[in-house]
Amino acid sequence: MNGKNSLTYVLVLLHLFLVPILYFKKYIGPLPLSIEIILIPILVLSAAWEYKKGTIKLNDLSIKPFIITFSLFLIAAVISLVKAESYTPAIMEIGRFLSYVFLFLIVVKVQFTKEQYINFAKAFGAAALIVGLFGILQYVFNFSLNKAGLYALEEAKGRVDSTLTNPNYYSSFVNFVIPILLLLAVVYFKNKKTQLLFFAFYSIYVINLILTYTRAAWVTMFCAFILIILIMPKKFLKNLFKPHILVAFALLLTVLYWMPDVQSRTNSAIYAIGKLLPDTPGNPDKGGEDGDEAPEDDEETIEEPDDETTNRAVVSRITLWKTGWVMFKDNPILGVGMGNYYVRYKDFVEKYPELDIGHEAYSVHNSYLKVAAETGIIGILSFLSFYIVYFLYLARLYFKQNLIGQVIAAGVFVGSVTFMVQNLSNNLIFIPQLNIIFWLVGGLAIAFLHQNKKQSL
Repeated sequence: MNGKNSLTYVLVLLHLFLVPILYFKKYIGPLPLSIEIILIPILVLSAAWEYKKGTIKLNDLSIKPFIITFSLFLIAAVISLVKAESYTPAIMEIGRFLSYVFLFLIVVKVQFTKEQYINFAKAFGAAALIVGLFGILQYVFNFSLNKAGLYALEEAKGRVDSTLTNPNYYSSFVNFVIPILLLLAVVYFKNKKTQLLFFAFYSIYVINLILTYTRAAWVTMFCAFILIILIMPKKFLKNLFKPHILVAFALLLTVLYWMPDVQSRTNSAIYAIGKLLPDTPGNPDKGGEDGDEAPEDDEETIEEPDDETTNRAVVSRITLWKTGWVMFKDNPILGVGMGNYYVRYKDFVEKYPELDIGHEAYSVHNSYLKVAAETGIIGILSFLSFYIVYFLYLARLYFKQNLIGQVIAAGVFVGSVTFMVQNLSNNLIFIPQLNIIFWLVGGLAIAFLHQNKKQSL
């Protein structure tokens, strides 16, 4: 009656294991076919049928805030279709959104046992390990490496994307997983061998993140480390300064320091961040809106990386953001229609020639600007609202947990923050493989924490 041997339970296990490692996308006419398009409808039908039969039960966690915020965004998305020039991408994007919603609501409401949650963790952990090892092997043996962005790299063979098809996507997945691995290694486990085993797992993922050569992801990982300390200062710092952990960190940092292009890419990342910061007395002219280089200071030379490609990348990224902002500003109420950013891109580049970067269509590289441009002010506010609810649930549950519950809550919270931050420079929220992992793991974490809260009390 608790879903122990249910098909729903098996299908959730399959999602956790297969989605991270198995990517394929085929088309049957205009209709796409992928692992999530196969698995999610089967899971939805299975959960509905087994709930009706009584094979599975629901927990008593209130999910009304999620339903309300999901519904508000759905309404905004549907209303935005009034402005859509093409309904095909709009319907497909709304369909994907609904699939994430159904997936999340199922895993957050179905009542599973503690043993089942452990099996979920093992399934996802096994998939994550396979993905991480594959990423290392991909670089070592130089197969299927992503060559995009190599103009800024002198020593690297290429950029690792493992099973997620794009280094930027992969870096987001890695940053999502890293916090929980670090907390398990440093905070939760007490046995030295187990700690070092999980630290090795964590190190594999840190090395993978470096090998993506995604500068924003490197900065995000560093900030996530600081956030972990702020959330669990006593528990984390107490174990961090144990000799074997310090030696492990020192070894990892030494390996990272001598990896190809790490030093130059780090300087480039710092330089890029400086170019994006607004002008302040402590941050002299970064070149204005168009990213032109500041005049050289004759009295004091500030050492900056000689990297014209970094400057061009920053300027291009800012121009793409401006395009999204202009599209929103010209259509503030309803937007240009859900899924219609690419459809309308050329129109706005022709209307505002300064936004042209030489492409017929190009991503805005910012999920929030994309949503705002497509669905207007109501759409972006309702879109942000269900993420706010998500983080509030995790934060509230954190304070009612035993140690394992706190580790899971903090790890998923920080991992989710990294996901949201990286969406400032990429459209990751619109990548199905990443979104399924985000909502699947997040929903299971919230459901487990709700159940664990009662057991702890």
